[in-house]
Amino acid sequence: MRPLNELQKTEPLEPATNRLLEGLPKKLRNHLLAACEEVSLIFGTVLCDAERPITYAYFPLTAFISLVTVVEGHQPLEMGIIGNEGMLGSTLSLGIPTAPMRALVQGSGKALRISAVQLRRELRAAPALVKQLNRYVYVLLEQLAKTAACIHFHETEPRLARWLLMTHDRTRTDRLHLTQEFLADMLGVRRSSVTVAAGILQAQHIIRYTRGEIMILDRKGLEDAACECYKKVIRDYAQIFG
Repeated sequence: MRPLNELQKTEPLEPATNRLLEGLPKKLRNHLLAACEEVSLIFGTVLCDAERPITYAYFPLTAFISLVTVVEGHQPLEMGIIGNEGMLGSTLSLGIPTAPMRALVQGSGKALRISAVQLRRELRAAPALVKQLNRYVYVLLEQLAKTAACIHFHETEPRLARWLLMTHDRTRTDRLHLTQEFLADMLGVRRSSVTVAAGILQAQHIIRYTRGEIMILDRKGLEDAACECYKKVIRDYAQIFG
């Protein structure tokens, strides 16, 4: 894993394309943007760890972040994904200074970053910001709850389809650079289970899998193959944010 000091600052700051920020009143959004800096997030970078103080909050633009839980003796298990629909560090709005889970960069790209100290100042001065972040905390909790149920009740194939859809939504590309080992870790299953599940999707011409890369051929087919958890997560976000 790369340390935080390997994040690369870029200039100048580009207009926000983060949906959570775009939902703020214009004056507040512009004020918050002025307090942020744009950074390039590198795949595999750990942005925060469970029960450790949150140093920075992140609003992804083109990058996306995995929330993983760690149990001693096991590989980290992914519980949620954050892309440009949300943020990392939303629990600061609840007055909680520590991270509930490990967060690592799953997809390299751009993000806006603000220090936890500065964000707390902004939260004290802007009730509208508190409301927006608290609403996102609710959406994130819904995602975590549905992921936990999905892991327990659903088979690997529909879970893999759901995971690919969530990743596809955030990358906006049909070509995903993923290894079976990485997918097995994210889904909490054996590599052989991923091989079988990916083989079924490939036989249906929904994806094409080659070593280290998955090409999505049929988005609608992937949606049909996924468990209902995917549509529920999308519905939950739409109900809260429109």
